[in-house]
Amino acid sequence: MSTLADEVKALKADLSIEYNPYFASLADGSFSREDFIETQIQFLFAVVFFSRPMAVLAARLPRPEVRLTVLHNVYEEHGEGKLSLSHERTFLELLDRLGVDRPSIDERALWPEVRAFNAVLAATCTHDDVPTAVATLGIIEDLFSGISSMIGEAIVARGWLEPDQIVHYATHETLDEEHADEFYDIIRDYYESSARGRYQVKQGLELGAYTFLKMYRDLYESRQRRVSRGVRGTHSLAEGWFVREDF
Repeated sequence: MSTLADEVKALKADLSIEYNPYFASLADGSFSREDFIETQIQFLFAVVFFSRPMAVLAARLPRPEVRLTVLHNVYEEHGEGKLSLSHERTFLELLDRLGVDRPSIDERALWPEVRAFNAVLAATCTHDDVPTAVATLGIIEDLFSGISSMIGEAIVARGWLEPDQIVHYATHETLDEEHADEFYDIIRDYYESSARGRYQVKQGLELGAYTFLKMYRDLYESRQRRVSRGVRGTHSLAEGWFVREDF
């Protein structure tokens, strides 16, 4: 019988991430700086949202020792209490170094590609089987570790930033490997002890990989979109993004 590690390894081998047009175009230099930055502004809204379904999932876990593992992940997303080090702030710093100021970000409309990704995570972590939801977040964290490395290396290779200017992505190369292992530890027994558990976990792994990489493909396809919004404030009550006058 295969182990969870075997299942994850086989799935990742089948994904061929380097051929995803988002990453392939970054690697070969055909992704323009302006289009890349526009898609990264949109990715910010996924970064901002990611800890929220994770927090919902933590509340659904039956045992406190398991709950604490996920809550510590949420805590790290918030800079371990230092909001200047939260993932939202470090990504804003990266965008600032790429030449995007906060008022420009606040003018952007949220693209449906990112809203769809956020909605899938919210629904899965709120309503789906717990092992499926844990696996969904686990594979996203796992994939983002390698993706962070690819994006950081491409930004430097294109000459857009120097290596010591790469914030956020440099952190996630290692941090998300740890986070993925923590999620996998929660579901390993589910996967390896019963056919039902294997099915639930496999469903989550496939869903997480599909929806995450699809978002990147869709962002690339829409990379030349430029949409401002005629209203200020939150994109929606669920998204967690705001401008100062919201309060």
